Amino acid sequence: MVTANISCLKSYCSIRIFGARDSLLILTIVLFCSGCAEDEVVHQDLREQSDFILIDGKVITSNPDQPIAEAFVVQDGHFSFIGSSEDARQHAPHLLVLDASGKTILPGLIDSHTHPGMIGFLGEDDEEAPVPKTSHGDILAWLDNYVTWHSGPVIQAGEWPTILYGVEGPHKSELDKIVKWRAVMLFDDSGHSQWLNSSALKLLGIDKETPDPAPGLSYFVRDKNGEATGWVKEFALVPYIGDALLPDRKDIKRRMSEFLDFLSSKGVTTLFDAGNLLFHEEIYEIVAELEKEGRLPLRYFGSIHIVLPSQIESAIAELKDLRADYESDLIKFETIKIHFDGVQEIRTAAMLDPYIGKNAGRGRTLFTEDELTLFVLELHREQIDLHLHTVGDRAIRIALNAAQRAQVEVDGPLDCLISLSHLEILSEADAARFAELGIVANFTPHWSGGYFQGAHLTSGPPRSENMYRAMPIFKSGGVVSFSSDTTTYTEMIRANPFYGMQVGHNRQEVDGGNGAVILPPKKERLDLDQLVQGYTIGGATQLGQEGDLGSIEVDKLADFLTLKEDLFSVDRYEIHTLEPDLVVVNGRVMHGEFGFSEE
Repeated sequence: MVTANISCLKSYCSIRIFGARDSLLILTIVLFCSGCAEDEVVHQDLREQSDFILIDGKVITSNPDQPIAEAFVVQDGHFSFIGSSEDARQHAPHLLVLDASGKTILPGLIDSHTHPGMIGFLGEDDEEAPVPKTSHGDILAWLDNYVTWHSGPVIQAGEWPTILYGVEGPHKSELDKIVKWRAVMLFDDSGHSQWLNSSALKLLGIDKETPDPAPGLSYFVRDKNGEATGWVKEFALVPYIGDALLPDRKDIKRRMSEFLDFLSSKGVTTLFDAGNLLFHEEIYEIVAELEKEGRLPLRYFGSIHIVLPSQIESAIAELKDLRADYESDLIKFETIKIHFDGVQEIRTAAMLDPYIGKNAGRGRTLFTEDELTLFVLELHREQIDLHLHTVGDRAIRIALNAAQRAQVEVDGPLDCLISLSHLEILSEADAARFAELGIVANFTPHWSGGYFQGAHLTSGPPRSENMYRAMPIFKSGGVVSFSSDTTTYTEMIRANPFYGMQVGHNRQEVDGGNGAVILPPKKERLDLDQLVQGYTIGGATQLGQEGDLGSIEVDKLADFLTLKEDLFSVDRYEIHTLEPDLVVVNGRVMHGEFGFSEE
């Protein structure tokens, strides 16, 4: 028991972290008595202690029945009381008391769609010589210079802008003029297509007879003679690349660990890994290794990532294998993720109306409505959840239709949770269906300031001026979750939830400040309360964890963070600068220190 007399004691509480799941929470309490000699200072080692009372805070609970509190009690890694400071003391009078001194306290944040593994194997872009985004001529001039000093048989770089190329896209012949005998693979700025020269196509064995993995979605753009032009859309290369282009495993692990530590430092206590192409075994082995080493600072929900039609037959069995091999207290596998359509920038997102341009089409989904309905029913029987990449309004409608048909088939709610992600173009007729069908709408707030460029050229107004609309789903009573969808090392800064909150609140890019262009419609600027809700209880609901996570409530796991400044009073253009000074998971510190006074 720790006791203190407020009239004569001052205290300092410091914490050192040793890992995650098996981390040691060391609270060294140093009590300074104003009337005591120096040799009377008392030290108490609370190495195994995770029980305490936190008082005098501005506790934002994400619980509508008790939205604000000033104190809580943590016992055995759970919240055992939430309420006033006085009542908290009475609830557990024997526990250590920590004074938050008015700090804002939020539930642990949940990034409900991101890609730590992709950050690991996509690596760092070459900052010394990035691909220019100014003109086609500048890109070729860059390549001409780059190959003079870049060694190796394969040249990989990014990111070339899709807005420079029309429906036909870039051509291999342009790269061949610069580099004929070495393979060149340039990645676009949407993250969904590649530009290859003839040597790269030959190296991978791609020719006139090579079939498209998913015609109209993941495919090789061809000329009138059926020859591949070198523009490859979505995941058509995946079956041909294998793991040959994966970087060194040590580099993957280092980058993943850095990203996970970054998320933890920004208040993320749980994430959903939305997939790693075909490399799930390689990535989750690393995640499990990090946990064993005490270096996994958050809960990690993994998935099987379906990007090719052929994967669907083995997906359930593969998820079960991951459970058997890697599941633990911090690592869970509950979800299969389907990359159901593409993106607007390269005209692969499935749209109700055609794209701009001759023969531009409407995009395509990976599976038909009938096929998806049957798979949903199979997941229902297996009690496995489903998460879908759905950018276009037709993809969204097909997914909603499949869920509705499955519910009719089972004559009631499904035993699998369904969430749709991205939702860039949402039909008004479908907005209310999320609440009606119990489907979670997952958005990526940091996109809603105009991060991706090209929809105005491919979809055109009014569609391109009516994107990223979470407000209709909030208003209809649907559940909304938020995420970063970060896939590359260089965009890590955008995975900061407070960066996402600022963009979602303003619909402006952070770099432009208050002078940045507001992405229409302005009425879609989200309230901070909505953003907190989506990053907490919304994410927990998507993962089926609302009974344990997402809000500060009695009996839930003690996940929370404290902020150095108040989210609700800081300037709206400074939200991205907010820093948690303490991040706690299960009552144990993952980041920061208790800088509070004990009484």
